[in-house]
Amino acid sequence: MSKIKEIDTRVKAYLYDIGYHGWSRVHATVNKTWTMISNIAESLNAVRASTDYVHAMIDGVKCFIVCLQNKRCSCGQFQLDEFSCPHALAALRHMNKSYENYCSAYYTKERLLQTYKIPIDPLPDKSKWNVPQHIAEEVVMPPTKKRQSGRPKK
Repeated sequence: MSKIKEIDTRVKAYLYDIGYHGWSRVHATVNKTWTMISNIAESLNAVRASTDYVHAMIDGVKCFIVCLQNKRCSCGQFQLDEFSCPHALAALRHMNKSYENYCSAYYTKERLLQTYKIPIDPLPDKSKWNVPQHIAEEVVMPPTKKRQSGRPKK
C-alpha cells in the first residue's frame, strides 16, 4: 500500500473504502475464476500477427503481394498454375516453410505415375490404319496466298 500511496493517495483511500474483498483475490468471498493472470504469456505468444501469411516481395522495381494462406500472388501465376511462383518461393524461404505444401497435388510423383499408368501404344503401320472412305478421299491443299517477305506494313 505504500507504493500505491506514493503514486496517488486517492487510490489508497478508495481501496480502503471498498475493502480487501473487493480488489484482493486472497480476501474475495467468491472464486474469481474469470480473472486471467495465469498463462497470460502463453496467450499472448499464441496470438499470430496479421502479416504471418502476407508478404510484399520486391522483384526489381515491381512489388508483388503474396498471401500464403490463400495461395495467391498479385502476379497471378500462383493461383493460375497452382504452382508456387518465384515470389511465393521467396516468401516460403523467408518463413522457413516447405514449398511442397503450397503446390497442387497434380505436381506430385504419385499423380505423375497415375497419369501414365495406362499404357499408350504407338500407332501401327500406315497400311493398317482404319480410316473412313470420305476422309481418305479428301485432299487438303496448301494455302494459296504467299506471305510477303519483310516486315509487315502498318
